[in-house]
Amino acid sequence: MVILLRAFIRAQIQSKSVIFVSRFGLDLSPPKPSFSLAQGCNRGWCCYNTMSEKKAFQRLPKEVIPTNYALRLQPNLKTFSFDGSQDIDVQVKSSISAVTLNCAEIKISKAEYKNSEGAVTPATVSYVEEDETVTLTFPGAVQVGSGTLSMQFTGTLNDKMRGFYRNKYTSPDGEERFGAVTQFESTDARRAFPCWDEPAVKATFDVTLVVPKDRVALSNMPVIKESPLESDASLKVLQYSRTPVMSTYLLAFVVGEYDYVEAMDADGILVRVYTALGKKEQGDFALQVAVKTLPFYKNYFNIPYPLPKMDLIAITDFAAGAMENWGLVTYRETALLIDSANSSTAAKQWVALVVGHELAHQWFGNLVTMEWWTHLWLNEGFASFIEYLCVDYCFPEYDIWTQFVSTDFTRALELDALRNSHPIEVPVGHPAEVDEIFDTISYSKGASVIRMLHDYLGDENFRKGLHQYLTKFSHSNAFTEDLWASLGAASGKPVGDVMSTWTKQMGFPVLKVSQEQDGDNRVLTVTQQKFCADGKLEGKSPLWMVPVSVSTASSPGQSVLTTVLDKETTTITVKNVKPGEWVKLNPGTVGVYRTQYSADMLDALLPGIRDKTLPPRDRLGLQNDLFALAKAGVTSTVDFLKVVEAFVDEDNYTVWSDLATNLAGLSILLQYTNYHEDFKVFGRKVFGPVSARLGWETKEGEDHLTCMLRSLVIGRMGKFGCEATLGEAQKRLAAHADKSTVLAADLRAPVYTTCLTHGDEKTLECLLKLMREADLHEEKVRIMRSLGNIKGEELVKKVLNFAMSDEVRSQDTVFVIAGITCTARGRELAWEFIQSRYAELKERYQGIFLLARLIKAATNDFASEDKAVEVEAFFKKNPAPQAERTVQQSCENIRLNMEWLARDSDKIKAFLQSKK
Repeated sequence: MVILLRAFIRAQIQSKSVIFVSRFGLDLSPPKPSFSLAQGCNRGWCCYNTMSEKKAFQRLPKEVIPTNYALRLQPNLKTFSFDGSQDIDVQVKSSISAVTLNCAEIKISKAEYKNSEGAVTPATVSYVEEDETVTLTFPGAVQVGSGTLSMQFTGTLNDKMRGFYRNKYTSPDGEERFGAVTQFESTDARRAFPCWDEPAVKATFDVTLVVPKDRVALSNMPVIKESPLESDASLKVLQYSRTPVMSTYLLAFVVGEYDYVEAMDADGILVRVYTALGKKEQGDFALQVAVKTLPFYKNYFNIPYPLPKMDLIAITDFAAGAMENWGLVTYRETALLIDSANSSTAAKQWVALVVGHELAHQWFGNLVTMEWWTHLWLNEGFASFIEYLCVDYCFPEYDIWTQFVSTDFTRALELDALRNSHPIEVPVGHPAEVDEIFDTISYSKGASVIRMLHDYLGDENFRKGLHQYLTKFSHSNAFTEDLWASLGAASGKPVGDVMSTWTKQMGFPVLKVSQEQDGDNRVLTVTQQKFCADGKLEGKSPLWMVPVSVSTASSPGQSVLTTVLDKETTTITVKNVKPGEWVKLNPGTVGVYRTQYSADMLDALLPGIRDKTLPPRDRLGLQNDLFALAKAGVTSTVDFLKVVEAFVDEDNYTVWSDLATNLAGLSILLQYTNYHEDFKVFGRKVFGPVSARLGWETKEGEDHLTCMLRSLVIGRMGKFGCEATLGEAQKRLAAHADKSTVLAADLRAPVYTTCLTHGDEKTLECLLKLMREADLHEEKVRIMRSLGNIKGEELVKKVLNFAMSDEVRSQDTVFVIAGITCTARGRELAWEFIQSRYAELKERYQGIFLLARLIKAATNDFASEDKAVEVEAFFKKNPAPQAERTVQQSCENIRLNMEWLARDSDKIKAFLQSKK
């Protein structure tokens, strides 16, 4: 499942200075994690903790196991309800008088058990709503053997974007209509039918849907029979072929009005992309990606795709980015649909990544499933890694692995440096805890650790191990250790020993390195220590088994030496390095660690930035490490800013993107000073030369990344107050608004943001009008994410109220409010608004991760102790269990911001004023 975190980060770079938020979020109790959620409280980091005592969670009893569900559902798209019935083939393992299943918001009207001899036993029904269970009790003992558990029930098509829910759409003639769709991960299949809603309790499914005859109805498998409903000719009955053995969270149904495009992949699998009526051409790009991707994964894993079809469908109301339901993948419109005239280059790239992510799950997650949510990272971290492998294969011109370093690797390290982070593998008891670990650690750190492992093992051994793992546990469940065992057997390396240090303990190391020349050799002394966001290690540092690679000036693009650092300090001798030549750790920025060089080593590396003899990923990683060290107080922020000046001739999009992200983070901090305008002057000097080189017009033959770089640079220059950029942006917006000249899709986000940043009520109304006229949801979202840049208290309040209006889909409200936090005053107003509407927001986003995203966006960038205390006090009074760790992380970041400003503000001011 994709939870839009990278998209969220990109949107905030465009719309403000940047909110750093983790990727696709929940929390709670037993068994307790091995780390403290309030870790660091003794230092005043975060004393907020409302975790209430709960009764111990127990998984469902295993005396009765399902083998097949024959499930029939009839949704009513007018009353927003559904009728259901099911016959569940079960194996009774021991004599019982009752059976307990998961069930939520469903009313069972009849339940009975038929044994293998045909004897029927009725059951009484009792619910435990808090546990989301139902118990069927029989008048006598049910004996060991096979039988059928039958039920009739009713439920609600809710409006919460989970379970079996209704989604609103507009027909081509403008009529508002409703469809029905499912989102079952993590634990919401129980809202559609009573079931054993645990990933390890797999079964097959025979699905039947009764729907209006003029509607499309899809499920995981193809239709095998269609007939009219005898009692109502306006309805049709669709029977689907039996699924493979699978977990309940992967079952799916969609009912609505759709067009589609289709193609066969190289192996004869029918692939369809479903879109709203009249928009099927917007599915062409995703279809192209999917048709390439399925054979790529088949060849990479050496295992065929096991289903006869693959459907990808765009859903109007959808909380996540996408969901990997086996054979029927559901997406937000912005994660699947591309309009050749109105979609940006970045949007195409995002669609490619999300399609690659979800199709990877068809093997890694669906064919082999984690045994319990503790191992969620196995699904998501792996898919987040291999989506890049796939996109690199499909679109090598994207240079996607360099982008990985910025969008996943560095963001993961930023969150994982906090005291309120968590290990990749988090012990999960109650399934409600799982939502808060749908975060940057599970996705992006998980992907980064697997990327490091792939590099350590080599691609051949990695693929061989994956094949062994997927074959051994096919149609079954696995633990993290099972993957390590297969990879270890294939490679002959101690994978389990190495990787347990990365998945079972929180954080990562900083490698401190110094050097001495010894004849023609360079001797490096390397020491590892846990990296802390505040630069202050308390107690003894944990140790990691760190794969360490080294490159040199004479071999900048590849490692000359690789070793594993398995103790606190070691020496490494690099042969044939002349005096004065640079030596660098972590070529390609693959190892999951920061590097702190001695002064002489760093000085030797800086010319490689200016002349670009350091490869792009190394320039990016070096800069990002320096920023993190400055933010932690290990080095001065002024030293980082001096290094920034070395990038004036930089030409790589991703290097600029990461640099822009870090400068944007600093810009947020300096909003709380009286010299923020001086920082904008510095920013214009940094981005001015590349802005002049690129200009506004796309040149013939220009590549994918140059288009993205132009958009980034214009947006930065606009935010930094460049008068020429503002003037051109206003001219182009006016021409676009009056329909005289269509604004290029890649220029829209920076133009909208620039004009709103320096605009007035007329500008705001212009953008709202464009949004209302837009037919492509990508364009609507692009405008909505920009609106928060408007200045003026009354206009900001207008945008806040707009965010909660019917004009904004529920899943998009978060982006509108988050955009308002781009200024110090806007941040304050957004936080006040959230507090005043908190009950409504909590109800709207109950049980999904969007509330946590909203809280982080609104609070993370404050920079005073008063604000940290205020946030803690509010959530102590108004608990948000699914966002508890998020609140703790935000409060920690507020105090980190406060300390950063107090420590470096005077030096930054003096530096900036010297540059005027």
